[in-house]
Amino acid sequence: MLTSLISRRPLTLLVTLTLIAACSSNSGDTDSDSAGSTAGTSPATDALTGTDALTGTDTTVDAGTGTGTGSGTDAPTTAEPTTAPGVDCGNDVLDAGEDCDGSDLGGQACADVNPSYVGGSLACAADCTFDTSGCMLAPNAGLVAINELTSDEVLAGPFMGPNDAIELYNPGQMPADMSGWKLSDDETFPVEKTYVFPAGSMLAPGEFKVLVALDANTMTGDFPFGINNKDTETLILADANGDAVDSLMVEGSKALVSYCRLPDGVGAWEQCEQTFGAANKVAATACNNGKIEDAESCDGADLAGQTCASLKLGFNGGELGCTVKCNFDLDACTTDSQLVLNELESVNDDIEIYNNGDATVDISGWFLTDERVDENYDAALDDGEMKFPAGTTIGAKKFIVVSAGLAPGQHPFGLGSGGDTVTLFKAGPTIIDHVTYKTDEAAISFCRKPNGPGGQWTAGCAPTMGASN
Repeated sequence: MLTSLISRRPLTLLVTLTLIAACSSNSGDTDSDSAGSTAGTSPATDALTGTDALTGTDTTVDAGTGTGTGSGTDAPTTAEPTTAPGVDCGNDVLDAGEDCDGSDLGGQACADVNPSYVGGSLACAADCTFDTSGCMLAPNAGLVAINELTSDEVLAGPFMGPNDAIELYNPGQMPADMSGWKLSDDETFPVEKTYVFPAGSMLAPGEFKVLVALDANTMTGDFPFGINNKDTETLILADANGDAVDSLMVEGSKALVSYCRLPDGVGAWEQCEQTFGAANKVAATACNNGKIEDAESCDGADLAGQTCASLKLGFNGGELGCTVKCNFDLDACTTDSQLVLNELESVNDDIEIYNNGDATVDISGWFLTDERVDENYDAALDDGEMKFPAGTTIGAKKFIVVSAGLAPGQHPFGLGSGGDTVTLFKAGPTIIDHVTYKTDEAAISFCRKPNGPGGQWTAGCAPTMGASN
């Protein structure tokens, strides 16, 4: 029987891992678990005040699918940390929250930490977790470990898609029969939140297996739960007898790009590059460590001396922030435009723009997108942006409604029910207005009350596309 890489402890005593900061962007930036993301819903037809009529269609982002395998690495030499260091770590006294402390191993030996070890010398690391580098693995041992995960999306490779992903790895020397094993984010393994490995599931030595979250709309994917990308998330892997094989707790924001073991299968958890189905690699930067490094615009409270206005994106005020992906958070930045986004509907994918000024505005050549337009925005990579046709104008105190579709004057992107961002801008880019809404806020109507730049965005408005809110 395969046993835990961490210890044969009750499932209620889950492992808390020492976290090293990480970062990454997704339709999955929500406060709750998300097993996938879908943009767009049903068709719509609306009138464009002062210009041509706009008719709408729907666009949907498909979920990622599949499982797979890759190539292997050597057998394990070290084991993962099992606890965060105690407040008195280093005093040679085993305290609560410590596996060990100096020479005090709590009476544990290699085989107690993992029965797959048949001998050797167990030691205590500086962070008061067990050091198994001196333990000996049985020649016929098969091991399975949670090896990598993302709480956002897989950005490239055979598992690319908008869904969360979990990678397993066998660092042992024998195949592991995983028939009937369970993977869940709930230690009670409820049916609706548990992936059960089918009969005949094998993981060869040095082999990777990648699972992606099940998409409820397309019913493609594997595990029926999402990985929270903001709050603490727990993952538990148990064998067919219900014994814990591996588990971890992770702060979801640390796994927005990738959170993985280094070395594979047995190392400590830290921020990594995405390598699903292949050997893990350390990340070039460590987002959320409070220090700006290469490829980061900001990190925590360090904004590199920038303000909303200094970014030269069209803002004249507001409060600049930093996202968990170490890009500038522009949501609270403001402009002085009298022409604003005024109402959104994620069911019909309709977007209303309102001119609160006293003169007609020509918006020919302006753009509309559901991507975040910030200091890193590259229009060449935004294949969903809409460019307003020549001759498009909005009269004073008038509205324009833009529906989804592929015809001129329509936008080719959907408005996600799980939250989305809409930006109106012109070349530069110079942002005219932008808004971000959360899950279901735009399901009925998300609108400004009252109309115009002074209005507060409000969920659950009565739909009034093309008219006063």
